Amino acid sequence: MKKIALIFFFGLSITNIFSQNFYLSKEILANPSLLDKEIPKIAKSILNNYTEKDKETYYINKRALEILSGQYQDAFVSIDSLRNILGKEYPDEAMLISSQYELYLRGLTSKTSFEDAYRTAFKVLYDPLTEFAKLRFPGRFHVNIGEREEEIQEILDKQKNKDSIDQNTMLKLSSLYLSKKVAEKSKSLAISLIDEEDQKRFYINDSIAISTKNGGNIALKMAKRINVSEPMPTILIFDIYPGKSGFRYDHLVKEAAYYGYVGVVASTRGKRFSSNEIEPFEHDANDAYNIIDWISKQPWSNGQVGMMGGSYLGFSQWAATKKMHPALKTIVPQVAVGIGIDYPMHNNVFMSYMLRWINYVTNDKFNDDKDFRDGEKWSKVYNEWYRTGKSFRALDSIEGSPDKIFQRWLDHPDYDKYWQDMATSEDDFAKINIPILTTTGYFDADQRGAMHYMKEHIKRNKNAEHYFIIGPYHHGGGQGRSSKKIGEYVIDSIAKNDMDVIAYQWFDYILKGKEKPKRLKDKINYQVMGANIWKHKPSLKSMNGDTLTYYFDNVRIGKDYKLVQSKTDSNEYIRQEVDFLFRGDSIVKQNSTYAKELNVRNQLSFQTEPFERDFDINGSFIADINAEINKKDMDITLELYELMSDGRYFKLSDFIGRASYAKDKRKRQLLVPGKKESMPVRNSFFVSKRIKKGSKLIVLLGINKNPNWQINYGTGKNVSDETIEDGKTPLQIKWFSDSTIKIPISKVDK
Repeated sequence: MKKIALIFFFGLSITNIFSQNFYLSKEILANPSLLDKEIPKIAKSILNNYTEKDKETYYINKRALEILSGQYQDAFVSIDSLRNILGKEYPDEAMLISSQYELYLRGLTSKTSFEDAYRTAFKVLYDPLTEFAKLRFPGRFHVNIGEREEEIQEILDKQKNKDSIDQNTMLKLSSLYLSKKVAEKSKSLAISLIDEEDQKRFYINDSIAISTKNGGNIALKMAKRINVSEPMPTILIFDIYPGKSGFRYDHLVKEAAYYGYVGVVASTRGKRFSSNEIEPFEHDANDAYNIIDWISKQPWSNGQVGMMGGSYLGFSQWAATKKMHPALKTIVPQVAVGIGIDYPMHNNVFMSYMLRWINYVTNDKFNDDKDFRDGEKWSKVYNEWYRTGKSFRALDSIEGSPDKIFQRWLDHPDYDKYWQDMATSEDDFAKINIPILTTTGYFDADQRGAMHYMKEHIKRNKNAEHYFIIGPYHHGGGQGRSSKKIGEYVIDSIAKNDMDVIAYQWFDYILKGKEKPKRLKDKINYQVMGANIWKHKPSLKSMNGDTLTYYFDNVRIGKDYKLVQSKTDSNEYIRQEVDFLFRGDSIVKQNSTYAKELNVRNQLSFQTEPFERDFDINGSFIADINAEINKKDMDITLELYELMSDGRYFKLSDFIGRASYAKDKRKRQLLVPGKKESMPVRNSFFVSKRIKKGSKLIVLLGINKNPNWQINYGTGKNVSDETIEDGKTPLQIKWFSDSTIKIPISKVDK
């Protein structure tokens, strides 16, 4: 849920290199400062044998190794080569690539003092940059030195019982070491020079405090262009992720000012210098109203406020619509978290990740980055919980920090008033009459939240002016710049997007009467993966002209069962048994975007016949699963793949949900053991992709049982309180062959 605003090219990419091992003495392992003598020698040794087919990777590695080994002139050449390769996509920002290293090298290689040479080089590099590039320039220098030291120490600690360090680990260590060294030498100087330049362009106030009517106090930061005196519209970002370095806030408020607005970033209560307790989501609706009210009364405000931001920042915009302030004229929720919808649970199934995120935002007035990035620690926590079979409610105790927010959330397994009071409710949607632009991605973990808000707004308000953009983007790309690749999938060239640029085009359209963003040719705008086209439709219903309906046959094709289009005998079924006591499968291998084989665990695999012509899947599949079990509940999983003619699987969509909430997420309705029951599936992930002639569709149907989600043992008790003792009797399932899955499609225009 954390927004990643920039990519830092400070490190070494580790691929296709000669395998070597290196010896680090116990003295070095105990004292990282001794690396100063050892790292240059090791870097030179690696560089002497270094090759790499991929030019981008080659020059990233080569540049860093040359700097570490003292081959500075060669490093300048590698930096230029990197800019020629990476700068093609955003030419105006080409000079930002490796800029922190270039300035560092200019200071080292000059005959004058480091500081004088650095200042001179800074002006030469900075002055010709475009105004937009200058906004992104500071991100090259906001390296947290303390974090780098901690990461270096973590690597050294893991090597203490080993005779040598492998080359991949050595490259990672060298990368961190270089980043730390450059930051120690030049970070403060670079930031002071950037601040001097900013003062010529912006008025910034980062110490604003306001009080709300219900006892909250909020920390704000604002910025506007220094040469603008007339009142202007304001762009508000309501954020729970303040960075200790300040860069995140600086960038967001300066970006708004750059586009011709007043920028305001407000921290949720309890963050930065707010004295309140940190309670994510719970107070944002009321606090947003008070913040907007304060903004509307400032001399620099013209009384118009727009909101933008992604993930939690998308949620906080929807929270602001619960109590609509007249100054709020539009919102641009990007990859918005759907509280109670897709976080901290999907279709009423809680996720283990929720505790990691709670710690991240509540352990510190800023963010606990060290704890959050410790993937090894969290993997151990989840797997220990899974192996021991303790209740899901014990997860925080296993981690070592009992947490009242975690426990409070578990007390609300229904989508009840607790969740509904935090964000927009059914009645609220009907009253939202401001224009809205929603963005998300096919691979966005919070897609279901974004879709929920959009669909409910359109459903409850027949006059809703709501536009929607979706494409092959993950959580970061759906709220910022698109990535070239999602896993191994290279996105179509036409899919390239910068959501923040589109957001400000939208604000210009709504708040300044300018042209509508070109991407918005209709209300629903989606990129068809594999076809290199965008499509534009007036509604979700108009996206497709047909539906593929399949039944889950009990006839095998090799290791799979058949998906058939003719109706099957309603009495036929497939048996499945799930052993809840077995925990030898705690390490979860996730199915990637592209896969040569699928990890089928506690699932049955079904396949269609090969298709005779191309077609497009556009939207979310629905299913009606008919089953009989020996217990009162189960958590169902469904995954949809394209099996391409080259034998690779492409993941299209998936679903996880609790059977007892399938008919109503607000009220649990337990199953009757031994009775055939129907469970509707209505909240799968949205996708658009061209399916090629010769491909098949693969559906995995089964039961959730892994360390990433709570485990439903089927007793009917609160699932968070169940333990492995409740799972002594295996889950026996009859999946009936009259179960159906329906996939929305459209024909390909010839």
